[in-house]
Amino acid sequence: MTVQGCSDYAHGLERDGLLSMVDGEYRATKKGVEFLHDRLVDLRSFVERARREMAFIETTAALAGNTIRSGNKVGLFMEDGVLVAFAGRSSPSSGVAVHDATKGELLAVRSLEGIVALRPGRIIIGRVSPRAAGRRAVPGAAAKRVLRDADEFIVAALDVGGLAAAKELGLRPRIEFGVVPAAVEAAERGVNVLLLAPEERAVEAVQAIEAANAKLEDKIPYESVALS
Repeated sequence: MTVQGCSDYAHGLERDGLLSMVDGEYRATKKGVEFLHDRLVDLRSFVERARREMAFIETTAALAGNTIRSGNKVGLFMEDGVLVAFAGRSSPSSGVAVHDATKGELLAVRSLEGIVALRPGRIIIGRVSPRAAGRRAVPGAAAKRVLRDADEFIVAALDVGGLAAAKELGLRPRIEFGVVPAAVEAAERGVNVLLLAPEERAVEAVQAIEAANAKLEDKIPYESVALS
């Protein structure tokens, strides 16, 4: 702020009765002290709420991506929705190995720093009508594109309509229970999801994605495709 800006601000506080001029100096009035006290109480209450809601993780578990020795500095990466630690590989997020581990073993990591680099996965909502679910195959260009890209997605089947569509498409669902929240969580971890859903329940998935995106800085990209 400029000197003039400070002066104007002080005059405003004086007009509000929060400051007064005493012996050539601004002093807080009783009203000003009470105002400051109340704002500090509000600030302390906010900090306490934020502290309780924030998760300060001091130690975490990850899969060892290579051979790791106790005390090694490791880089942390999210691969296929799973946290993986690599010795000798730099990452925006790092830590220190608590014990020895070989590739694929569970590893405890302490002294965590930074944030794991992660881009959300994509969700395709494949809408299935009751008539399409009973056919031998789901026709059309949309279904062909879904099948062509299916290897890049894990499959989630919502309700019997989704299960029937997965069978007709020759796909094996990895998610069959708690489907909508599980699909959103998978996407938040960077995993692409093909969510097969009955037409009447597709809006449920859209609403869940939109609710998650309202809280995310990096939004989950999604599209809704009619498979019939």
